Amino acid sequence: MKSFMKRMLGIVVAFAVLAGEMLVPSEVQAAKKPTIMVLNTKVVLVKLKGKQSLIVEAVAPKGASKAVKYEVANRRIAGITSKGIVKGKRIGITTIRVTSRKNKKLRKLVKVIVAKNVPKKVKMSAASIKMKKGQKKTLKATVTPAKVLKAHKKGHWYSSDPETASVTAKGVVSAKAAGEAVITFETMNGIKATCKVQVEEKSAVEASSAPDVHQAPQPASGSGVSKPSTTPAVTISATGAGVTAEPVSGGAVEVYGIRKEDSRYASGVRRLFRWMHYMW
Repeated sequence: MKSFMKRMLGIVVAFAVLAGEMLVPSEVQAAKKPTIMVLNTKVVLVKLKGKQSLIVEAVAPKGASKAVKYEVANRRIAGITSKGIVKGKRIGITTIRVTSRKNKKLRKLVKVIVAKNVPKKVKMSAASIKMKKGQKKTLKATVTPAKVLKAHKKGHWYSSDPETASVTAKGVVSAKAAGEAVITFETMNGIKATCKVQVEEKSAVEASSAPDVHQAPQPASGSGVSKPSTTPAVTISATGAGVTAEPVSGGAVEVYGIRKEDSRYASGVRRLFRWMHYMW
């Protein structure tokens, strides 16, 4: 009787397991195949006999496997564990290839630098700044100790919200829209320094003070020179004939009553009238 009950119980359990597998979608049973893989760094800077992590931060599509395989080009310079812990063995440079276990074609090549001295601290030139929309300011990150090689002091700048405040590779911050953002400088070995940026809209006075590029230029103050809105008619009498000079558009002068043989006189009249037109 007991053996019969055991058999029945085993049959019930087997049916339950089978039913559960049938209800679970196939894509849940097996992790999805990743098509995009993002690592926590592009360059690993590790101190001699020190440790540094190299891990997968994100994959796509959502729910895809993060399992990877690590391969070191020169194991005498650096080693790495299955969990992504890089160990510096000898001063030098090598590479580590990171390959997805679910997608052999998805791989990343990471540069590894083993150095005697690496950054221990980073200090930002300002802990927080306030900016007006449209402004630009430059931040500076100081890496210590000083004996760290210049090439190893390099890092990358990034913003928590580039639509509010963006930053260039040289630390130049541009205020884009009202709000808050955090600007970060991170060294190759993961040491960080941050600056909080608060962006405000320009006030009505500041916005209205901008020059109007469509406004016509005005004469310089104090020059003593001004032009009338209209040019007066001028009548000049020549010997033996009535000579009239009338202004036309653009400050030109039309002279009437001058004979051909008096052309030099007409030219002088035109020059005289242009001078009067300018000084009026």
